[in-house]
Amino acid sequence: MAHWERFRSAARRVVLPFLILAAAALGQEPDAVPMFVQGGYKSQAAYDKWLSVWRGKYVASNGTVPEVPSENLPDCLRSSSTKVIFSEGGVASGVVSEGIGYALMVEGIQAFNGDSEGLAHGLALARSWLGMVQGPGEVLQGGGDGTYASATQVDVWPYGVSAIEALGEESWLLPAGLPTWKYPVDLCEGKGGCHGSAADADSDAILGLIYLTAALKYPPDMVDVVIRSIIAFASADLGFPDLYRTMQDGTKIFVPKGGSDWGGVLPTDGKFHTSQVPGCYSPGYFAPSHYRMMRAFAVNNWRTTFNSYLPPTLEGVSTTLGMLTEAFDGAVVAGYNILYYSSCSSGATSNWVGVKSDCAKEGDLHCEGVPWSSTPWVGESGTCTASGTTFGAYGAEASRTPWRIAMDFVIYPEWATQVTIYDRAGQVDMSANFNAKTYLNRFARQYMAHA
Repeated sequence: MAHWERFRSAARRVVLPFLILAAAALGQEPDAVPMFVQGGYKSQAAYDKWLSVWRGKYVASNGTVPEVPSENLPDCLRSSSTKVIFSEGGVASGVVSEGIGYALMVEGIQAFNGDSEGLAHGLALARSWLGMVQGPGEVLQGGGDGTYASATQVDVWPYGVSAIEALGEESWLLPAGLPTWKYPVDLCEGKGGCHGSAADADSDAILGLIYLTAALKYPPDMVDVVIRSIIAFASADLGFPDLYRTMQDGTKIFVPKGGSDWGGVLPTDGKFHTSQVPGCYSPGYFAPSHYRMMRAFAVNNWRTTFNSYLPPTLEGVSTTLGMLTEAFDGAVVAGYNILYYSSCSSGATSNWVGVKSDCAKEGDLHCEGVPWSSTPWVGESGTCTASGTTFGAYGAEASRTPWRIAMDFVIYPEWATQVTIYDRAGQVDMSANFNAKTYLNRFARQYMAHA
């Protein structure tokens, strides 16, 4: 209960456009940055205005995303009608999971803070999200390539389980997990149209589902949906249980992927090869507070029946809740270390950076290795890009980094300021002083000096 009371208090401070300002102002170091933007009425008024504009973009789905039968939904979603938000520009036309993820996160937080309108919007968006997971046809889509096995089996490309069917007492529920990143799927060229998930959208949406479930006092059917979504995220987007690198002290490092079928430390070749440029990573996708909250939700709401949802290793070995939490811990360590080696003194980082860390045997998924050994480059001097944004530029992808790190500092200040930094050889660097607060204060100093 104490955890959730702190969670509620922190949620009240999560005002996305001003989150970094609030976080930087909380610094208590000897050289702490003083508050340079005053909160209170003006910040709240600006947020309220932004929220009203944002909500004005919600529209009825009208079949843009798949509809699912009400009888297969959690009770709280059955009376809701699907809502979507359309995106424009770059590759993000149509309805993209990114937009739904942002909306679900915002409305989940609003609902948790007692906003009835936020609850209504959140439930409608959650129904849309689950429809996107199911897909447009009879075959479960998830983050796979259009086949049932690619979404539900860990040993079928792409690596990981992106959609999980309900079992036991909740077997009447529809599958839960990660959706294809764009709808309608025929907006993408190629066989089967759009496929594969987007890791940034997935983490935002699941955070929203967690807040919604907490606002509703944890109905068992919603808890089941969220647990399956969390496991799918860990597997398809983080690489649980097989895709990792091991530090010299034995710590397993799970590098967040760009989506279910590309990025992170997926191999260039072999059965589970990346579908896009290898060794590529976006610091703006790193969401440590989301990972911590997924971990906490799983631990606090775990039932023995959920063990059957956990994917086995490629060797067929059963996994455990402890192994799942290890993956989330490893993803937090990975993200902060990559950020340490890829961010400037101003706080700026690139849309895309390198995390090349190939195993000696082609196609292997885990081995000893240091993903940030050559960061920000891909290897000695290579570059990479995805989503139409540029390597070496602080653009649309990179600009998400500060607010994602700020969320970690606002919600989990004691953990966000205790980060283990490794050197480029994979040994703990005791001299390094880097964490959420030190990173955010870089932005604050840059603003004060040059704004």
